[in-house]
Amino acid sequence: MQDQSQEIFFVIAVGGLIALLLVVFIISALFFYQRRQQKQEREIVSLKEEYQKELFSSQLEMQEYTMKQLGVELHDNIKQKLAAIQLNLTLLPIEPDSDLYSEIKENSDFLKNTIEEIRELSHSLSTDRILHIGLLESIEKEVSRLGKIKTLTIHYNCQVSGSYFGGQTDTFIFRIFQEVLQNILKHAKASEINIEVFEKDVTLFVISIQDNGVGFDVEANKKQTKETGIGLTNMFNRAKLIGGNINIESEIGKGTRVSLVLPIPAD
Repeated sequence: MQDQSQEIFFVIAVGGLIALLLVVFIISALFFYQRRQQKQEREIVSLKEEYQKELFSSQLEMQEYTMKQLGVELHDNIKQKLAAIQLNLTLLPIEPDSDLYSEIKENSDFLKNTIEEIRELSHSLSTDRILHIGLLESIEKEVSRLGKIKTLTIHYNCQVSGSYFGGQTDTFIFRIFQEVLQNILKHAKASEINIEVFEKDVTLFVISIQDNGVGFDVEANKKQTKETGIGLTNMFNRAKLIGGNINIESEIGKGTRVSLVLPIPAD
C-alpha cells in the first residue's frame, strides 16, 4: 500500500514537473516570439525610415540639379541677352542734349543693375559656387544681395570664423537659410530681419533668423505641411538628412524666429 502511495506521489510529482516545464517552455516561446516580432517591427520601421531618407535625398538632389540648371540658364542666356540690349542702348546715336538721352540713360542703368542682380542670383542657385566659396561666404553674399531691397533692413552678426561641415551639409544648410529668407519675403511682410550665426555650448552650430513680420500659427502650418506636403517640408527634410533640428517660434502679429541647430563634428 505504501509502495502504491509512493508510486502515485512520484507520478504526480513528475506530472507537475512536466507541467511546470511545459508552462516555462510556453512562456519562453511567447517571450522569444514577442522579442522577434518587436525586432522585425523595428527593422521594418528602420527600412521605412531609410527608404524615406533615400527618397528625400533623391528629391533634393533633383531640386539641386534644377536650381543649378536654372542658374546656368540665367547666367549664360538671359544675362547675355540683357547685356546685348544694354550695349545696343549705349551705342544709339543720341546726342546728350536730346530729349531721349536721359530716358535711354535711365533704361540702360536699369538694365545694368538687373544684369548684376541676375548674376548674383545665378551664383546663389549654383551648388558648385556654394562648395567653392564655402557656407559662411555664401550666407554673407546672400545677405548682401537681399540687403539691396530698399524696404528691408537686415542685421547680420556672425560669430563663427571657421568651417565645420563642407560638402552636401554646407549646401543643405545654405538652402535652408535661403528657404527661410524667401518665406519671409513672400509671407511675413517684414521690414527688419535679424540673422545670427554662432556656436552654442561649444558643441552646436546655430543659425537664428528673426523677423518683425505678421507671424503665423505654427501648429496649423505644421498640420498643413503634414497633410499637403507643402510649406516647410523641404526645410525639415534637409535638416533631417544632415542630423539637424529646426525650431520655429511665431505668434500672429509678433513676428517669427527660425533656428537651425546642428551638432558640430568632433573632428
